[in-house]
Amino acid sequence: MSYHGETDASRPPILFVHPINLQGAAWAEIVPAFADRFTIVPDMRGFGDSPPTKQYDLARWAQDCIDAVDRAGVDRFHAVGGSLGGAISLYLAAAEPKRVISVVAVGSQLYSRDPDNTAVLSTLEHHTVTEMFELILPKYALGPNASAEVVAKTMTLRNPNGKDDIRRVWRAACAADIRAQVASVSCPVTVLTGEFDLTCTPAAGAEMAASLHAPHVVLPGVGHLPMLEDPPALIAAIKAHLKRVEF
Repeated sequence: MSYHGETDASRPPILFVHPINLQGAAWAEIVPAFADRFTIVPDMRGFGDSPPTKQYDLARWAQDCIDAVDRAGVDRFHAVGGSLGGAISLYLAAAEPKRVISVVAVGSQLYSRDPDNTAVLSTLEHHTVTEMFELILPKYALGPNASAEVVAKTMTLRNPNGKDDIRRVWRAACAADIRAQVASVSCPVTVLTGEFDLTCTPAAGAEMAASLHAPHVVLPGVGHLPMLEDPPALIAAIKAHLKRVEF
């Protein structure tokens, strides 16, 4: 859990919601670009500094985010979420319409096309957690242009927990479905998708954007994790969103 900056009524705070199986530190190269406003960067249960638990789902992860915002004494805020964090941000927007000013969903989708996540769970049957991430992250989470440095950085941010917890997290993430919540989202939204995202594809991003009547922006040259692959491009896209919605 980390907080940055000072509250300024003229510049609403931003809640950054990390991707599945990473941690809040995934936003480390993004947050400093928003030093002119207060930012909230939680580790949801089962990630980073937060302990694992026996059950995970969208509602519990959303509550972790609200708890972090409440501890900071923040009322209204923008939400920027990566991967599953985008779905959580939209879930929050539907559940807390008076508090969520807007949402940026980065590499997100309405629901998983692979609810069983066979590739990941079968890999865990024959490999350690570290080996599984070494096989899965470069292939499914990063674009073809990702450097060895980006791959190594991504690995340092991965979920440190054991196999049973990883399975619970992944099953809960793949079961996440926000199609029922979309109609209740009234705030402005921007959907951003990496050109080479194999996890939440540009088609899935376009579907999410269409359902929300929101703009869909494809980020060139990156995969599922633009906050690690191309921070300047993601910063520019978030700032463009804020310029559009803050008037």
